[in-house]
Amino acid sequence: MEKLHHLGLLFLNFAVINILLSFVFFLFSVAGKRFISSPHMKSRLFFLSLVVPPALSAFTILTSFAPPLFIKIQGKAMFCLNEPYCYIFSFVSPDEIPLFDGLLISAIGLLLVPVIYSIISVRSYFRASATIGSLSTSFNPHNKVDINKGVLKELKDFKEIHKIRVKVIETPHLLSFIWGYRSNILILSTGALKTLSADELRGLLAHELSHYRRRDNILKGILLLCRNSLFIFPHVYYIFRWWREEIELIGDETAALSTGRPLDVASALLKMQSSPAPENPPCNPPFSPFKKGGLRGIWGMTDCPYATGFSIAQNDHLFTDRVERLVAINDGKIRPGNGGWHRIPSEIGFLTGMASLFPISFIMIAEFNPLLVHCYLEKLFSIF
Repeated sequence: MEKLHHLGLLFLNFAVINILLSFVFFLFSVAGKRFISSPHMKSRLFFLSLVVPPALSAFTILTSFAPPLFIKIQGKAMFCLNEPYCYIFSFVSPDEIPLFDGLLISAIGLLLVPVIYSIISVRSYFRASATIGSLSTSFNPHNKVDINKGVLKELKDFKEIHKIRVKVIETPHLLSFIWGYRSNILILSTGALKTLSADELRGLLAHELSHYRRRDNILKGILLLCRNSLFIFPHVYYIFRWWREEIELIGDETAALSTGRPLDVASALLKMQSSPAPENPPCNPPFSPFKKGGLRGIWGMTDCPYATGFSIAQNDHLFTDRVERLVAINDGKIRPGNGGWHRIPSEIGFLTGMASLFPISFIMIAEFNPLLVHCYLEKLFSIF
């Protein structure tokens, strides 16, 4: 029972710190959304606002297994900073908190439900992958004789230059998105290839290339896990939605810069947006539409949490902002890429730094005193 109590304290410590930090970063996000103009800087702010609270909360739990650290405050008795296995309740006695056992149970539920949800989502992801594999074929220009030659050449050159796997789905709906985490695949529909001109397709492909190079699918998956850690709090959904909006603006900006024709990008966006509406609701695991199979299931991918792309379903506000921004870039009213955002590490850079924080500190402690590492591991395994 004592170990279960300590385990509950760990969960509660994580939940409390995560909630407090998340609301603080939400306030930063609201201010950034209002006063920052660069989509690059805003996307990184929103990314940090979702990632830092659970990451820092988890880090404090891991470090709480370090050997006891005693501190002395004048006028008070000396106490241990990292006992019992957490920080917050070293300062506040659980006996002083009403219904403390209920808080422990709530904290455990707050963590276990997202874990179960994530497991179901992984199952849905593999189901979606199987559906995509059964409906799509590898791109072969010789098999697409009914598509404009200029469009086929544009797609062929894109595939050869950037070495990206391209698969085509036979459907009149206009689709394009980057699929997958480990090895990204560009999914296109025959409807998009037949409807868009060569210049419009060049802009669309440049947008998708932005998602591919930024590894937005991986970033999106990480953000989903962080968002799920506080799934009952609506503010995390706002931050996640804001990040998704900014990466679409970044993709449009990249496409406008690489092609030099922002109006073609806007024209492609208008055509994609005006395509017929799907018959089935968007994909939202664990209630996946892929169990039905067929093109109706694939169309659900346009708002699937596992994909990013030019044709991802969006609200009217975002669609209007994207078109107006592209027109402003064409008119010279906006100069993309000049806001100093390149001085700030990318999302991948932030993740790399955060991931290396714990092992670097662990190595430093091992060099300083190997016995502390032994005590840390012994204390960590004693909880199980």
